[in-house]
Amino acid sequence: MRASTCLQALVLAACQTTNALNNAYARSFNLLAEVGLNPDGTPIDTPSFHGPAFSDVDAASADFSIASVADGPAQPPAENITAEYVSLPIDHFDPTKKSGTFNNRYWVASRAYKPGGPVFIYDVGEANASSNALFRIQNSTSFFKQIVDQYNGIGIVWEHRFYGNSTPGGPVTVDTPAESFRYLNTEQSLADVAAFASQFSLKSRGINYTLTPEKTPWVFVGGSYPGMRAAFMRNMYPNTIYTSYASSAPVQASVDQSFYFEPVWRGMQQYGFGNCSRDIQAATRYIDGVFDQDGAAADQLKIMFLGKGAEKNSHATFADALTTIFATWQSYGMEGGNTGLRKFCDWLETGTNATSVELPNQKKIPKAVQRWASYPYFAENVNTYLETNCSGKADVVGDCDLNRKFTDPAMISWTWQYCTQWGYFQSANLGPRQLVSKYNSLEHQKDICHRQFPDAPRDIFPEWPAVDKTNRKFGGWNIRPSNTYWSNGEFDPWRTLSPASAEPFAPKVVVSQDLPKCGAKQQNLFGYVLPNAQHCYDFRTTGVTVPGGAVSRSYFTGALSSWLGCWKPSGQSGYPGKPWKA
Repeated sequence: MRASTCLQALVLAACQTTNALNNAYARSFNLLAEVGLNPDGTPIDTPSFHGPAFSDVDAASADFSIASVADGPAQPPAENITAEYVSLPIDHFDPTKKSGTFNNRYWVASRAYKPGGPVFIYDVGEANASSNALFRIQNSTSFFKQIVDQYNGIGIVWEHRFYGNSTPGGPVTVDTPAESFRYLNTEQSLADVAAFASQFSLKSRGINYTLTPEKTPWVFVGGSYPGMRAAFMRNMYPNTIYTSYASSAPVQASVDQSFYFEPVWRGMQQYGFGNCSRDIQAATRYIDGVFDQDGAAADQLKIMFLGKGAEKNSHATFADALTTIFATWQSYGMEGGNTGLRKFCDWLETGTNATSVELPNQKKIPKAVQRWASYPYFAENVNTYLETNCSGKADVVGDCDLNRKFTDPAMISWTWQYCTQWGYFQSANLGPRQLVSKYNSLEHQKDICHRQFPDAPRDIFPEWPAVDKTNRKFGGWNIRPSNTYWSNGEFDPWRTLSPASAEPFAPKVVVSQDLPKCGAKQQNLFGYVLPNAQHCYDFRTTGVTVPGGAVSRSYFTGALSSWLGCWKPSGQSGYPGKPWKA
């Protein structure tokens, strides 16, 4: 999913920034955080709320690189696991099956299995699953592996259709015709899991027990968009998925998600960075005021931030660049090493370094604007997230185009999904807690969709995301499947569209830790809100963690043990595993 408007898909191991950022990196940040690494690959050493400031003298040693999961700690020899494939219909809802089939990729760990153990399926969601599959089912710090081992189960990592190697018609590129995405939607992807489960077997590994859902309980685990899918699978395919763990799941489709930034503001106050949030707001409003004049001052301001050539960009696309400072929030909160908000705020709040540039017809430029423009990571981060090459220097012309199509395959596919079904347009949160430029409007977010797919047929790519249809189909905020556990972070931007939303416009619900009976429809929401946490924080056991992470996992495993105690095989055929005993 997206984590701010555009950061989404490099790895999003579990969980999503704004539409204009490359969400591939949001995914990457989530996974790196889960294995205890900062975005640049350095080990996380979580400081107190007021750590040492990042000052001018630190800039010379700045490291702009983004790490990979391979940089994580070494692990002892693990089970030998390789990718496998299953053939599935491209269109599950066409009885003629004229559209053909495709191969969907998955990985399986079976070393911990004992007869009667459940099958656990971890859904990677809107990302190439190869970057984190083995971590999920081999690494001892993976909460998913820990749960699979605890219950002597089978562990499966599942790749979503149209991501990675699970793409009908070959790899996704920027030149893939829009018509090729006709069958990329949440309905088809849920049916993929059901079809796969109905034929799953490990007899080739010597496991002769029937592992399909009528004889073995299946448990679906996911966070963010996969968390949505966890809830939808239990709700729509209860004979396939017996129980689900839905972490940080924004099940309500919404075109407008300007409120994405409201928990960011509240979190910054809670973590002791209220002054920084107000300085960001003041700088943003100053920039908006300059842009309103739409003259030489606006051009010069863009050059101050991103270098010569930046002035050719529209106010809206420059606003996308400004939003990149929040790229790491959902994965790290204020942390994130050299690219995190803490370091940015330290720079903004301290030091005397300021540009000497004077804007035409303007009074003295506020210090916060000058400090932001001179932040040594800013231009490089923008280049990374928006796939461009701004120089960051007023005397060097860069190829600073902020209006490019996404080229990352996962981001292309996810852009199709949110532009057609889910919305999630993270535009400016205008008002007393504004953090984002007003030029980042809903109309601009819609333009990003049509920039990516300019020739898409309107029957499969609507002018605006069809969110009302999506909510009618999947239930939105009101979904309450049985045997489902929900978790959220207190300051997670995606909580705003989850059933546990704290926003004033959301339905008022009671989040309860009282265990529902097996198969019982939930009146309250069975779940937990992790204090002082962001996105999918209960899916991590190292790095930036909170005490509520272990608490949340214990609520799920406690419920799972109880619910498994009620499970019974259906039918008489096959050779089922032993009945589960809690």
